[in-house]
Amino acid sequence: MPLSPEQEWTLVACGLVAHADGILEVGEWDQVLYMLDDRVADDEATQWLALLSDAAALRKRFDLLQPPAPFLCEDILARAWRMALADGHGSDEEAAVLAEVAERLGVPASDVGELREQWLAQAQRRSEIVAGFAVIVATLDDRMDTMEIAEYDLLLDRLPLAEGRIDAMRALLDAPPELDVLVGQLLALPSEERGIALLSLVPLVHATSGGAPERALFVDIAERLALPPGDAEAMLSR
Repeated sequence: MPLSPEQEWTLVACGLVAHADGILEVGEWDQVLYMLDDRVADDEATQWLALLSDAAALRKRFDLLQPPAPFLCEDILARAWRMALADGHGSDEEAAVLAEVAERLGVPASDVGELREQWLAQAQRRSEIVAGFAVIVATLDDRMDTMEIAEYDLLLDRLPLAEGRIDAMRALLDAPPELDVLVGQLLALPSEERGIALLSLVPLVHATSGGAPERALFVDIAERLALPPGDAEAMLSR
């Protein structure tokens, strides 16, 4: 079944932003794979993986795309900028590519700047929820070993946290938040946002000393977030 215009534009825009600074970060690629799982049938996934890993081919595809319906454009741009924030901040190169995509979509440049500020604020709020989940996973056995601490620090570096909030997130290690509260906060977000949030926890789950209890908690969280069956196991198997 062919992709809808929104699906194709989303994947191409996200791919272009991911390649913008010449470095395809792990977090960015993980998001691309998740979006492929969510949007592309198995028989098309291999072709899209090849396209998304090839910046030149992706650019050619972009040049041939016909504009989608106007009401889809903001969501497409929002997903593309979320890709830029996958490493903690959006670069000037990524902002330039987003502006180019917006121009093709007919979104005024003045609107893009305001939208980016809105998306950043949303990402910062989501990041604090993710950090809270990470603390719960990492301290499940009431202790954190060296690998878990290192992975948590790497996660904080990747999250687009508001300025000055990293110390507050590190302080959560001494006073983990309530799981039910975090689940409720994430349930207020769209399914795709919940999936991306959970996906960012995978490296920490793999770094835990026990493994099995943390994996079970990860799957339980996915179920409580009403993610599609099998998503959690698929994330952990990457």
